[in-house]
Amino acid sequence: MLCCTKVNNKISFLLVSFALIILVEGITFEQDINLTLEQKKLLDKFKDRVVDKLPHDYMKKEIYLIKWLRTSNFNIDIAEERLYRNLQWRKEQSMDTIQSEDFSDMWESDIRYNLEGRDKMGRPYILIEIKHADPRRIVLQGKGDRLVRYLDKGFDETCGLVREMGDRYGNMTRGNALINADGFNLVQHGCLQCVPYMLRHLFSFVNYFPECIDKMIFVNCPRTVEQLLNLAKTAITEEMRNSIFIYGKDKRVWMQALSQDFDQDQLPPSLGGTKSQNNEVDDY
Repeated sequence: MLCCTKVNNKISFLLVSFALIILVEGITFEQDINLTLEQKKLLDKFKDRVVDKLPHDYMKKEIYLIKWLRTSNFNIDIAEERLYRNLQWRKEQSMDTIQSEDFSDMWESDIRYNLEGRDKMGRPYILIEIKHADPRRIVLQGKGDRLVRYLDKGFDETCGLVREMGDRYGNMTRGNALINADGFNLVQHGCLQCVPYMLRHLFSFVNYFPECIDKMIFVNCPRTVEQLLNLAKTAITEEMRNSIFIYGKDKRVWMQALSQDFDQDQLPPSLGGTKSQNNEVDDY
């Protein structure tokens, strides 16, 4: 059961304080589960409207439903429509079986991610290193749709891990994403043929994985990537913009930034850490 807070004359001050904390430290578990009395009433009403149509037990939990309601500004009609669109997308894309599919061809093309690391709050993060990846070659081979599906699998697995660890430990609602842009070049990673597929994946992430990722951190970004990412930020919600952190090639700067969220033994050597990485996706 989610907690309720009393509505009083200090609520505005608290909300402003929370906003400032979010910008600096990210979203905490307590911030995700604490609701005002009015918000809790809306959540109960939303749950009554949708719970009988949800195919999985995890979807019926308040900790899952509040994500849809909160990202819809507590508009129940909008939240309901978005949730049903998500169900339809998951059915069309066979997302319930995607984790059992063989994506060894993506790994052989060095399109890889890792889920072994944890942040200082014990939350998992998805690590993506693009140095050896060649999405342009994959797209030219006619595997663009498969690339999108593989990327969707990565975030579905991340969100599933967050959910499982939340059930296990009871204090987790979000994870993080860490992208190492070292080795980026415009021909391989920013090709015009690749853009439509990357946009499709971005659309999936924004629309079907609400409040799964707390911070999305990009490091080792050349100037062109910084400009592209800052441009992309203008097309997403303010909350998502506040969760994206972009750092250039200055190692001292991004290592200092990473030290706020990650211990050294939870980062790979490529990011100044000591954690060794397995050669396959962690099955948690």
